[in-house]
Amino acid sequence: MKKIVSNGLIVSTQLIVGALFLFMLFSDGDENNKVVVVENNNLNKMADAVTELFIEEEVPKATMVVEDKEEELLDAKEAAKRAEEEAAKKKALEEEAAKKKAAEEAKKKEEEEARKAEEAKKAASVSPSSGNNAYNLSDNDFNVVAGVIACEATGYDDALGVASVILNRVDSGSYPNTPLGVVSAPGQFSCYGYYLNNPGRYASKRSSYADNALRTALSGTRNNSFYSFNYYCAEGYSCTQIGVNGNYYY
Repeated sequence: MKKIVSNGLIVSTQLIVGALFLFMLFSDGDENNKVVVVENNNLNKMADAVTELFIEEEVPKATMVVEDKEEELLDAKEAAKRAEEEAAKKKALEEEAAKKKAAEEAKKKEEEEARKAEEAKKAASVSPSSGNNAYNLSDNDFNVVAGVIACEATGYDDALGVASVILNRVDSGSYPNTPLGVVSAPGQFSCYGYYLNNPGRYASKRSSYADNALRTALSGTRNNSFYSFNYYCAEGYSCTQIGVNGNYYY
């Protein structure tokens, strides 16, 4: 742009000089011609000075390019620094979240271990008692009651717990007066219906622990004095778990 302006000024100056030169040629008197020549020389000097002025200003243009590149380099460094800071911040947040998660998992594991220890303590505190009422059952009644116990329980101790609840109810006088009557009472033992529809499903369980637990209970040995149980501890009750992963009795 500066070069265009410079060239324009030079051309304009030369036109003025040419016009003065023509004026000198066609004017009268030597004195005037000398003045014109002098003025013409002055105008040429002015034109040269203007040209030099604009030529000298070409140097700062190169300087500006360098400064622009330096600015770009500084901006790039600043952007890289910001990106590095953001990455470090993100990593710190991720590490903090991982530590928090690990702490929560450790706490849950500790609570679960404490719960299992308490359940094992409760289970260990339940000792069988003898001298209770003894009962005899027909083969059919024995098979049904043992099948229900196999369906409800998870192992021998738990099976003895279920058999004890059944016989405790019989002893109380507030329930049906036979073991089969207790397990077949409406809304009491859901496994009664499951067993009747799938008697063979519980055969392997019965042969391992349910039959023996029922015989032990019928002979007068029981491991609790409760009237109810569930696979979970109902809210508001103080429950005792009998056997590992067994039912909760209350």
